[in-house]
Amino acid sequence: AAGQVSTAPIVRMSEGSVPPTDFKTLFGKTLYKDGVGEVGTESSLKDVQHIGVFFGAAWSGSCKQFMQPLVQVYKKLTEEKKKSFQIVYVPATVPGRPAEDEASFKELMSMMPWLAVPYHRKATHKKLTRRFQVRQIPMLVLLDTEGKTIHRDITPAVTHIVEDHDGDSFADQFPWAEKRHSNIKNMLGSHFLKGDNSQVPLSALDGKYVGVLFSANWHWQCRRFQQMLEYMYDKLKQDGKPFEIVDMDFSPEMQWLSMPHDSFEAKHKLGEAFRIDQCPMLVIIDPEGNVVTTEGVEIVSKDTDGECFPWTPKPLYDLSTLEPEILGEMNDTVTCVILCEGCDENTKAELADAMMPVATEAFNAAKASGCEAGMLFFTATETSEVVSQLRMSCELGEPTTTPQLVILDIPDSGAYYVFDGDNITTENISLFIEDYDEERLERKELQEEEEEENGDQ
Repeated sequence: AAGQVSTAPIVRMSEGSVPPTDFKTLFGKTLYKDGVGEVGTESSLKDVQHIGVFFGAAWSGSCKQFMQPLVQVYKKLTEEKKKSFQIVYVPATVPGRPAEDEASFKELMSMMPWLAVPYHRKATHKKLTRRFQVRQIPMLVLLDTEGKTIHRDITPAVTHIVEDHDGDSFADQFPWAEKRHSNIKNMLGSHFLKGDNSQVPLSALDGKYVGVLFSANWHWQCRRFQQMLEYMYDKLKQDGKPFEIVDMDFSPEMQWLSMPHDSFEAKHKLGEAFRIDQCPMLVIIDPEGNVVTTEGVEIVSKDTDGECFPWTPKPLYDLSTLEPEILGEMNDTVTCVILCEGCDENTKAELADAMMPVATEAFNAAKASGCEAGMLFFTATETSEVVSQLRMSCELGEPTTTPQLVILDIPDSGAYYVFDGDNITTENISLFIEDYDEERLERKELQEEEEEENGDQ
């Protein structure tokens, strides 16, 4: 695809303690109600225990088809089951698709008995689509009263209530907390097996990062991956790293631990929690049982010696010495980069300090959303293959003592935006991102190498 940088793992945000979300900050001061107009966000959502953020679009046939069951379930939960539940509709911004016009927005709202982010607040639509990493629509994110994500997408639950025989009793179980938000270590059970069938207690995992391996010894792809994993496992053990693997599939030849033969229920719950639809899959959890990443397979293939262990996400990265678990996200996520290879060390440090507050705010917002980061932040302090490729693709020229600030939106057909100026402060970085959200910047587009070569002929 145009403008792609590389392929590597997508890192999920670790769960952790994050401040509650102010809904006025999340949605804006007002929300839209059909037949009423704009109403106050705080008063509309006061004392509501669960909020569904509904991402859709008037031009989407699948969204319109989803409307009827969603209205049915909304009324069942709020009127029949007396659940404290509200929905806020957000027109999703989808690259390559037309923006929703006001007439279509109001037509769709006439079918919705709930609220919406007002049509004119398009920057908020864009921020929310990015924050919750909306990849497809319809999508219905479930939040608690503090704005923290309970479930990434409950559209299957809506369909289940309407279509299945146990739908009514399933509705009683609302809000269906996502299992992967639980302490994963506690889902593993009380003990494990070694290859010789001897037992190891759960306490053996104390203080360790754990790779939960979904694999099948009979499958050639799984066996091939296990060979790579064995090399990394041995290397990490030799280096004294606090790491262990728990395999769903027992083998007498395995070096690590496995779930007991009879732990069918625990294995089923883990598979359900991570929606396992193919093997191998390696989920990395931290010592507290929180998910670090679900993309352990790609990490093993990219970081074979485990040099970047424990692969936990950070607010700010250096593009010059990039960890393998983050590079591939540039192809799927909006990215903000300060290029400063030609600057002195003091200036480089000052630029990183300027970007850190903006990056940390986005990082914490992603944690609260239970999502990957909606925007990635980098400095580029040294020349490297990736940095040189970025300069060439964005026509930024050779490095000088003047820093440059760019936003890459590769998912949007390789779009990029260049900051006009060299006064790169925390405030100006925030304003640059705000201008991007408000579509006030000049849009440029990365070109594929083949297209550039053909243009020279």
